[in-house]
Amino acid sequence: MTPTLGKAVQLGAPVELAAGEWLHTAISRWAWETFGVSRGALLDSFGLSRLPLPRISAIGTGISPEIAANIAAATGIPEDKLSDATMASLHGKLLWLAAMGSKRALPTVATKGFWSWQAGTRYCPDCLKSSPGVFHLNWRSPWLFACILHRRLLHDACPACQGALVEMRGRNRDRFDPSMCRANVAPPGATRTVPCGAPLVETWGATHLDEESPTMRAQRSIIRRVDAGTSIELLSYLQPIAIGLRAARAFEDIAQLSGLDHVELRGLLDDEKRIGVSAPRNAYAMAALVSAAFELLHTDEAHAKAIIRNATFNRTPASVPRDVGFGPGSPRELLGRWPSAPQPFRAQILRALDRDLTTGQRLLWDSAATPATISEHSAVGYDRAKRIASIPTLLWPEWCSRLDVDGPVDAPTLARSLASVVRVAGSWDWSTLPEDTHFAAMLRPNMLGRPTQADMLLAGVSELAHIVDESDVVINYPRRRELPSRQLLPLEHWKLLAESIRINRGGSRRPLNARRYLWQRITGTGLRELPDDMRVGTSHDDTAEYTMFCTKLTTDLQTALDRYGQAFLLNQGIEEPITWSPKPVTSIKWPGQEILDLDLGRLHYLLMSGVYSLRRLSEQLQVSPRRIQRAIDAAPRPAPHRITHREWRDVLPPRLKEGNQS
Repeated sequence: MTPTLGKAVQLGAPVELAAGEWLHTAISRWAWETFGVSRGALLDSFGLSRLPLPRISAIGTGISPEIAANIAAATGIPEDKLSDATMASLHGKLLWLAAMGSKRALPTVATKGFWSWQAGTRYCPDCLKSSPGVFHLNWRSPWLFACILHRRLLHDACPACQGALVEMRGRNRDRFDPSMCRANVAPPGATRTVPCGAPLVETWGATHLDEESPTMRAQRSIIRRVDAGTSIELLSYLQPIAIGLRAARAFEDIAQLSGLDHVELRGLLDDEKRIGVSAPRNAYAMAALVSAAFELLHTDEAHAKAIIRNATFNRTPASVPRDVGFGPGSPRELLGRWPSAPQPFRAQILRALDRDLTTGQRLLWDSAATPATISEHSAVGYDRAKRIASIPTLLWPEWCSRLDVDGPVDAPTLARSLASVVRVAGSWDWSTLPEDTHFAAMLRPNMLGRPTQADMLLAGVSELAHIVDESDVVINYPRRRELPSRQLLPLEHWKLLAESIRINRGGSRRPLNARRYLWQRITGTGLRELPDDMRVGTSHDDTAEYTMFCTKLTTDLQTALDRYGQAFLLNQGIEEPITWSPKPVTSIKWPGQEILDLDLGRLHYLLMSGVYSLRRLSEQLQVSPRRIQRAIDAAPRPAPHRITHREWRDVLPPRLKEGNQS
């Protein structure tokens, strides 16, 4: 036993803790109504007469096992019940305690983080009337501002003297009724304190709150979360929202959301030197802020958007130190006006401010995402390595088509730019990206189109980025680019392939173009990334010849090349499909068309009639040449006759599965 503790004396009358009662006020109540003695006398009977005063005061914050054992021996109340009546039972629910479990340091309420009080309480006069002297432990948290039993705001001060409640946490020797005000009402300069003595059960107003008022909904939700042990998650949203609204002096919005009077709020929410450091002492102000934050958190995002914008831009920007990488008006600085907001709400803030950001900022911070994308996808977070592995150098043709605004840009440039922006969309942190990344340059004006098209394009990029984040790595494109290109479709294999589908194997150019096409199809790369043994430009008409090869492509040749390519991958130990493209999962409006959203029958007719010029095909079908190219690749013209495909397993036997992980 600690030397400062004496022997506890068993009390002559039974005492008990009321449900949810704070230990210090219970001691005061027992002394007054059960034994008619002072607090000091009752503490002495607990064997605490030699305990230092700070230790006595700290009993209500966190009780040590030795002290709990003494009080339990005197009262018969189990030690765990005594601990439940201290602030420690709210640790991790409504507050955080420092020095928990330390025998040397006194437990104290943490001053940083969630709003909390070192001392002080609110109270419900109706509760005191029905249970005299019983002060609830929860009332000691600023997050309790309304009584859900009596549907009224809690009181912060004595109804008579308007003084704050004086807590008795020492070993005072005078007898007092804990239901009476102990505030000092002596005139200035007096040498003795004069307790007010007014009954706290009296009230200056009996207005009850509506059961479905924002204040009651918010308070019930907080209490339910406290009981379930999940309140910290809710408070992590409510506090930054309340700080943002208060700092912006958005009295009308606070009043509208909370249903309380904005005129009253103007006097109660005075400016703080450091806004957000502490919670409002006044229950009316706290109820207004928290219920407004609760309503904003749960309201429709479209409705919340205007309130978030007003609160953000009505707050004076803070000074930003030099060389921190951002300045006034940047997304980071704007988010700083809602300090410590959780990531989902930070994302909602940026979506509300989307039209005020640059194209690069909208892309990087994912602010153009639609509500459908946000509701459909989980927030799995940006994974740069996964994006690089999953997304080809040239974006999948299906997605290029959906994101194509028909601007004057060639197909490879558009596909390469779109792939680049999808890799970085929603990454937030610049430090995770290559130093030479310039977001605005990736999407030039002719790729963005009109403002409405740009909005849809960025929303589509966001949707695709979320799909990739949630999908498995179906194809590891970087690994494929490391394959031995010289082993792909050598001349002897090309001859076998051509014979199997009964086509002319051609001279040296046709097998080379077939190798180029298959390499691009396997790796998702452009002409500029072709290996040296396949590079374009060996003759002045090389590019034109390759384009013609791709335009004249037939279903039998494409199928034969895919079957060979699949065998080649298996031979290299890669069990992946030859091609793959993620599927849309939400119904959002795309700026472009689906890849086959054209007159496919007429396209095939023109091709079979010998029209191979992309320009002429474009004029006939009234679509861009790159849409023609994508459609031909997605659905080549039919083969002129039925063929039987070759089985390549005997030529390219599959490799064992070891080392196949992506």
